[in-house]
Amino acid sequence: MSASTNRPEDSGCPLDPLVNKTIDFAYRGVRLKFDLSHALFSSFDVDAGTRLLLKEIAREPDIVGAKRLLDAGCGAGIIGVSLAASSPDMDVVMRDRDFRAVAFAARNAARNGLAVELYGLDGARLEPCRKRHFSKIKVAERRAPPIIAEPGLLYEPDGRGPYDAVLSNLPAKAGPLVLAQYFKTVRAELLRDGGIFAFVIVTPLAEQSRAWCAEAGFSLRRTVSTKNHMVAIMQVPERSPSERSGSTGTAPDRWFSTYVRSRAEKKIGGAPLAWDGIQGLSEFDEPSYATSCALSLAQKTFAGLLVRRALVIEPGTGIAPLWMRAVLGPEEIVLKSHDTLALAASSHNLERTGFHNAALVHEPDFLEARQNERGAPGTASGAMTCDRLEPASIDAIILFLEDVPRFDIAAYYWPLILRVLKRGGAVVIAGESTQIERAARQRPSGFSKSHFSEYRKGWGAISFRRD
Repeated sequence: MSASTNRPEDSGCPLDPLVNKTIDFAYRGVRLKFDLSHALFSSFDVDAGTRLLLKEIAREPDIVGAKRLLDAGCGAGIIGVSLAASSPDMDVVMRDRDFRAVAFAARNAARNGLAVELYGLDGARLEPCRKRHFSKIKVAERRAPPIIAEPGLLYEPDGRGPYDAVLSNLPAKAGPLVLAQYFKTVRAELLRDGGIFAFVIVTPLAEQSRAWCAEAGFSLRRTVSTKNHMVAIMQVPERSPSERSGSTGTAPDRWFSTYVRSRAEKKIGGAPLAWDGIQGLSEFDEPSYATSCALSLAQKTFAGLLVRRALVIEPGTGIAPLWMRAVLGPEEIVLKSHDTLALAASSHNLERTGFHNAALVHEPDFLEARQNERGAPGTASGAMTCDRLEPASIDAIILFLEDVPRFDIAAYYWPLILRVLKRGGAVVIAGESTQIERAARQRPSGFSKSHFSEYRKGWGAISFRRD
């Protein structure tokens, strides 16, 4: 294993600060390298579940010889890149809920010498990182089209299917309702007749996943279990003509309902708010301490401020955007996150109030090369997309600081705030107490700290006005 290969002459990629280390990895006779990130799952090595799945896949001729394959929940791209590098004729698509993961998967494909295309929201073609190739990596010339890397939720319609094989290291945090429905979606919509669904799942969910497979109509080929994981190889049986004609797929305007878990109502920051709790996100029925602090402070900070355009960074379920819509009345709310589910959830909750002017922006930013004519389904119906925030275009910002190990998240976002916030505008920053104290120390010149602040049980919020 080697240290990260970032060098000054390679700088400029928005992923560079998030690289934790670079590892060597060999699969089916091909030597590869992968950049791993402390912002993603398994930041120091390839996890045991992925290793087990790849080991069992190598014993399946129908998978390694597949013409079209989907790596669902691709992470840093270990599975998709390994299969593409070792199977030159395989058409590979990599999708993940986390856009940082999608971007890392594209980066790893390119650095291993594989042609790759990166897409963002609504099928927008993006210009990926231009990092030099890893040294001493030689892969066979691919005869298949470029690898596709794009954001996508498990249950979100996929216009690129059907596939010969779908592979996944299934996330337990997705929840049983979403996972059970996903198995049905893979069977009915993503796989061709005779197609293979190979997945690895943690042992506590092994038996339940067998039941989900049976309910979905898969036939079991085999399973392999260890103390912590189970790999299952499932196959779609030949469907009758009536089954094919009766499979209409998921309605584009209804797919997100599978993620809705609850309905909550509460007065927060002086405003009565109602929102749907979303499986896979927190704040099912109560706001977090960070949200409570942020909106209590925002009520004071934004008082009297004319807000035409607002920005929420890492909006989660969407409580903060709902508060902005109710209290500030902006013409447009920009939602920025690496989490596609958070963008979909926030847009969904805004739309329930009749607000349809939300602009969705992935984190990190990438330049758009061109608009993809494929017209891929967006993360939420009616939502707009934009690729970069224009300078001095925002009147009010709420930033929720994530805890990313070994990464100074506050220092990362101050340049963005400095660029997009208008003079006279204000920003509220919420997070753990140590994070916001660091943000206060790092504020650039031209920002005045408010006398107000909010703290609750280790969480807090502070605010600044642009002079």
